[in-house]
Amino acid sequence: MSFEQIKREIALLDEQQQAELISYTLELRYAHDVGYHRELTDRLNDKDNSHWLTPDEFERRLN
Repeated sequence: MSFEQIKREIALLDEQQQAELISYTLELRYAHDVGYHRELTDRLNDKDNSHWLTPDEFERRLN
């Protein structure tokens, strides 16, 4: 299967399946990156509310 065929198949997936695929490919990309895993763990364990974003602030930063 060519890369172009894969892209066409991905375009046919529903939103949930595409979200799962994105998650999976990110997992593959960073599987062996120790620094990434350390930073992610630190962020997930951060209990300081001042470091958190509200959903609205998150959306604003994405745009």
